[in-house]
Amino acid sequence: MDISRRNFIKASLGVASFFLTPMEIMALAAQAANGQTRRAGSKVFVIVQLAGGNDGLNTVIPYGAGAYYQARRELGIEQAKVIALNGKLGLHPNMQPLADLYAQKKLAIVQGCGYANPSRSHFRSIEIWQTGDPAKIADTGWLGRYLDFAQLEGGKSSGILLPAVNVDPILPKTLSANKVTVPSVSSVYDFRFRVDPKYPEDRAQQLEAFNDIYSNFNLRRPYVDLLRKVGLDANAASDYLLKVVRNYKGNQQYPENTFGRGLKFIAQMITGGVSSQIYNISLQGFDTHANQTRTQAALLKQLADGLSAFQADMEAHGVGSDVIVMTFSEFGRRVSENGARGTDHGTAAPLFVMGSAVKGGIYGDHPSLTNLDDGDLKYKVDFRQVYATILDRWLQADSHQILGAKFDTLSFV
Repeated sequence: MDISRRNFIKASLGVASFFLTPMEIMALAAQAANGQTRRAGSKVFVIVQLAGGNDGLNTVIPYGAGAYYQARRELGIEQAKVIALNGKLGLHPNMQPLADLYAQKKLAIVQGCGYANPSRSHFRSIEIWQTGDPAKIADTGWLGRYLDFAQLEGGKSSGILLPAVNVDPILPKTLSANKVTVPSVSSVYDFRFRVDPKYPEDRAQQLEAFNDIYSNFNLRRPYVDLLRKVGLDANAASDYLLKVVRNYKGNQQYPENTFGRGLKFIAQMITGGVSSQIYNISLQGFDTHANQTRTQAALLKQLADGLSAFQADMEAHGVGSDVIVMTFSEFGRRVSENGARGTDHGTAAPLFVMGSAVKGGIYGDHPSLTNLDDGDLKYKVDFRQVYATILDRWLQADSHQILGAKFDTLSFV
């Protein structure tokens, strides 16, 4: 059957660019073509969003406080089941892998993270956390601004065309930048030249035809050169990432779920030498207004099992000291349970920072369970202190320039 050049080009480009914009594809391909790889010892930051508003009180549990059990007669985790960290605080029973990392001083817990005049709206609060700006609606994310500044004046990210990767389907505002394009690649196997599965043997011939057409056609119209480059570079990028994944050697058992597969993909890119400094991934489903016990327990198990496997993988590949992971959620939940065996939108909550280079322990005071703000916890640590610590101490950036103000750093790095 004859193949129309026009239809072939249109169909092929549609498949190749399904997950990425043309500029994103070109960035990936250019990295592959130029052989840019991560420099030994360069720092990598992985950010994990617990989407929906994780209940911090049933994650890092104040099991030594009677007020906790008075407020949560149905949802309170029994003292005997809590994984004790000290005489007052412990982790959810499904988080033993993270408790092990805490015992190894590789897990920091920052308590009561939040900000003044908190929003209980998912949309506004997540925007605040992603942009690092509670005062206004910002155009860029806090890590997007870091990427912009890192590109300026021949900085350490200058010339690196893949400085970050988002493995979620939709790019979060966290990585929104003015000068840097961050691709969203949720699956390397979807980012490839596709053929009719009924005729897989046609792949080689179709690829040959594709490359011939893109190498030689010239319509003398605007953007034709861009079109040709996108098509050819998409194949180069696909081949590059597929090689990275196929060359990965590791024995870690990641959870067989979307979160586990995403973490494994990040591990494959890091250990395969991809030059990205920042990776983003999320774990969905924490908006537990009803029947919280089972839902949150399953999610926290996914989180703990996935992060533990990732940490072991980094150490096995000799890059454990080069990578740290931070979790966050847009808000915690209210102190008192509701009538549906769940919890409603709250404010402050703990976050985790994990890695071989992390100084493990508990940072900050746990918020009072009785001195509340309209039923909600009063935050103890401004979340921008955590960001400033990551920027100043890990990414070697100027947090004042990126966050627009100076914040005290913490000592977990």
